[in-house]
Amino acid sequence: MKKLYLGCVAALLSFQVSANLLVNPTRVELDNLKNRSAVFSLINRSEQPSRYNVYFEDKQMLDSGEFVTLEKDSADFSLAKYVRYSPRRVNIEPEQAVKIRLAARLPKSIKTGEYRSYMVFHQIPLAPVKSEIDAQQSDVFSLSISAFLKISVPVILRVGELDSELTIANSAIDAGRHTVQVTLQRNGERSTYGDLEVFDAATNQIVGVSKNVAIYTELTERIFSIPLTQSVAADAKLQVRYTENNKLNKPKTVTVNLAL
Repeated sequence: MKKLYLGCVAALLSFQVSANLLVNPTRVELDNLKNRSAVFSLINRSEQPSRYNVYFEDKQMLDSGEFVTLEKDSADFSLAKYVRYSPRRVNIEPEQAVKIRLAARLPKSIKTGEYRSYMVFHQIPLAPVKSEIDAQQSDVFSLSISAFLKISVPVILRVGELDSELTIANSAIDAGRHTVQVTLQRNGERSTYGDLEVFDAATNQIVGVSKNVAIYTELTERIFSIPLTQSVAADAKLQVRYTENNKLNKPKTVTVNLAL
């Protein structure tokens, strides 16, 4: 009998699949002062009940902006051991919501710095998947695939008054004048995230933007490509501006003239 059965094939965040689960918030920021706890809300937007395992992973950001998952206990910046959370497995009925609560438990000996892990919501099957093929179909090649959702949300803990210095080292527009390439540099004790904008210095009109760009503490710089949303004149005086999110300690804004 020629028969192939594949089940439980993990899928990472295709739009069609991720739309079945709504997670809020999409970033959690804790500190050693007042913000020591947070609550995730998970809403099942599908027409079927679903089950999720909840756990922490450590990931490292690459220059490309992609992430690699690290081995357990191998990340110096991991916060997983400082945070308790519950529950660790949830069943969610269609159009219903559940909450995941987490709280920091910080020892007095914890060092000043920024810690980060990712809370993972990993869908698992409610029951084993069975495949039955009639004996008369013994020569049929059968393939069954189930895609299970996996969403990762950054959880950041900052201990102490952390600061960061920012510089836009290089900026240039491409020959076709469709994108602007920007090298953003970060130094200091904390990560940075915010919005990159290209605007006309004469009119202050924004002609390109990349929102929620980030550089975590394992990197000192990243190169970003900002798509231009409208054409710009050859003699236009453009500037690039990076504005940190105002949730950060001492948020900064840096601006440079664009090299044409």
